[in-house]
Amino acid sequence: MRDMSRRRRKQQSQVVVDNGDSRMTSFLVTSGVISVVIIIFISMASDYKIGPAEGEIIPNIGGEVYENGEWSDFDLHSMFDRGWSEGEDGKWIYIQVLDTDCPYCYNEADEMSDRYDSYGTKADFLSVVVELSITGHESSKAEISAFKDKTNFGTDNNDGDGCNSGRNNCASRDGGVHNWEYVDDLNGDSMSAWEISGTPFHIILKPNGEVAWNQAQSGSGQSIDDALAIFLGD
Repeated sequence: MRDMSRRRRKQQSQVVVDNGDSRMTSFLVTSGVISVVIIIFISMASDYKIGPAEGEIIPNIGGEVYENGEWSDFDLHSMFDRGWSEGEDGKWIYIQVLDTDCPYCYNEADEMSDRYDSYGTKADFLSVVVELSITGHESSKAEISAFKDKTNFGTDNNDGDGCNSGRNNCASRDGGVHNWEYVDDLNGDSMSAWEISGTPFHIILKPNGEVAWNQAQSGSGQSIDDALAIFLGD
């Protein structure tokens, strides 16, 4: 009887040791997988630099975006195709930074319509609306939506009410309705993050968010229309 009792205790102790070994093995395997994932993440993160310059991944901006009569949350980086590689098909992103009270931006509205007609199937258009620190440039969500949709907001009496520094009713601008997203960035996050000093300002992004063309770098020797033709033309 004593021999059988000793054998049972020995077997039980072996079961405990075996379970402990199993847990240790599982822990080591899990730790190894986590380490590999961390290494891969660090390697991927080191492949690019965040910044507004050509060749860098553009800094993110958030906020609200207006499209189809509604405002919703916006995150620029969510638009990127991280798996895109040079030479592959993909949707590029064309960004126009504007102020709806800026006369140059007001006059550029019809050119934006023409650009959308030419390249709207090859790139996601995005108009980021800022508010310059200039008298008469007080904007709002209502003014942004009216400028985009070309609807009544203000008058044409140059009375400070409307678009173009209050000179015009937003519905009077040239060009058609802008059938792309408008982002409310009246707090100017994009201007500081992207190092922009005035409007209108143009940026072309590759599908993965890399800056392909920045007006501050290349705009003096090449127009935005020439750049669009090079990157998005047939």
